[in-house]
Amino acid sequence: MIITIEDIRKIRQIAGNIKEDRVDIYIREAELLDIVPVIGAELYERVRCIGTITLDDAGTQLLDETGDNAIITADENELPLNEYKLLNGGYYEDCHGVKCRFEGVKAAEAYFAYARFVRNHPVAVTPFGVVNKLGDESSQADSRTVAAVSADARRIGEMYLTEAMRFWSIVEQCRCRKGTARTHRRRFIPIGD
Repeated sequence: MIITIEDIRKIRQIAGNIKEDRVDIYIREAELLDIVPVIGAELYERVRCIGTITLDDAGTQLLDETGDNAIITADENELPLNEYKLLNGGYYEDCHGVKCRFEGVKAAEAYFAYARFVRNHPVAVTPFGVVNKLGDESSQADSRTVAAVSADARRIGEMYLTEAMRFWSIVEQCRCRKGTARTHRRRFIPIGD
């Protein structure tokens, strides 16, 4: 998985006493049903294997978990910095030279997982049937409120994923242009009779 419950807690409030394995189910579903179909299995596998990497303060060097320079092995023409940006968001220039910002696939997945979590968390299957769990000092939100919160999170996730894929399509266009550089051939044009 490329995110954890902590990534979701960065974008929306989730109680601290909720067990990680309870949320991991929704993270896995978000990856398999929302992220992989859009970015593709091959790209997903590449970014999933990057691990925990951060940028230095200048935003130019990749660092691993210990703070040392990260060494990412990649095939020729692979762009690990761009893969990092795809995951975590950042800045890029579009085809017209306009600077753009996007949040990245991790933020999109966090919103997708949160939307699933909100919709399904209070429901529990017991030996006596499906029940809604209520605490001593809480009242249940009505189904319209839960649906609205879930739909809002899903909409944000879709927007973030669309922006991340817009960035990635520009990366791919640049990669294709570099790979198919045209060679200029001389043309001879007859002059005179």
